[in-house]
Amino acid sequence: MSRLNRKMLAFGYSSLVILLAISSPLSSSAKVDAYNTGVDLLQKVDCKGAIVQFNKAIAENPKNANAYAKRGEAYYSNGQISRSLLDYNKALLLDPKNLDAYYGRSRVYSSKNDLKSAIKDLSKALNISPAYIEALGDRGMLYKNQGNLEAAVDDFTKAVTLAPKKRWPLVQRGLILIDLKRFDEAVSDFDSIVKLNPTDFDGYELRGKAYEKKGDFKKAYDDYSEVIRLSPDYAGGYACRARVIEQMEGKDSSNAKADKEMAKKHGA
Repeated sequence: MSRLNRKMLAFGYSSLVILLAISSPLSSSAKVDAYNTGVDLLQKVDCKGAIVQFNKAIAENPKNANAYAKRGEAYYSNGQISRSLLDYNKALLLDPKNLDAYYGRSRVYSSKNDLKSAIKDLSKALNISPAYIEALGDRGMLYKNQGNLEAAVDDFTKAVTLAPKKRWPLVQRGLILIDLKRFDEAVSDFDSIVKLNPTDFDGYELRGKAYEKKGDFKKAYDDYSEVIRLSPDYAGGYACRARVIEQMEGKDSSNAKADKEMAKKHGA
């Protein structure tokens, strides 16, 4: 074979490789890209764009449970609840341990006021991953809405144990403890919130509420005064302090009237 023929043969082989690469189906990395692009768009609250990408990911791999779960989330955020439920069901059919699908479907059930089914799905998610703190928080709130306050406290206690520096489990547990008339425990939770951020006025407001419910009006007064000091334009601080002043000084208290006027001034 001449040198020229060998060069032509090599050129032809290279061209064939390039042509095959161009015309070949999408690579596995391209398939991943459709899914990841959908996730990125969903995080940016571009639900319609995310759905388009998840459609592509599912077309490329009809057994991609994560793509169904994420498309379900996008449908849910876009107000397409029925489609969302179908996708979560499909995701769980493909992967019975898919946490996103259990969590997402619980939100769908909750939106339909089917609290029993929502709690069941969250419990399944927690059986798979006991440290799933968002599921604990949601189940705790659903228990609270059902009136099962002790179960709600248990869930928020687990959340506090998992993340002692997170604010929301302490807030929710403290508020439920007030409902249970366990005021000292509620005060302890709000103490922790104040320590986490001493310049955040609502920690003092929450603790003041616990003291007020307990009947310790002096300590409630001190906390509400701190609310006013930290946020002097907040009407709620004056309204709360006026309320406890009336408890201490009577309905005709000039100090209570002054605080009520300040509350009105700031929009109460």
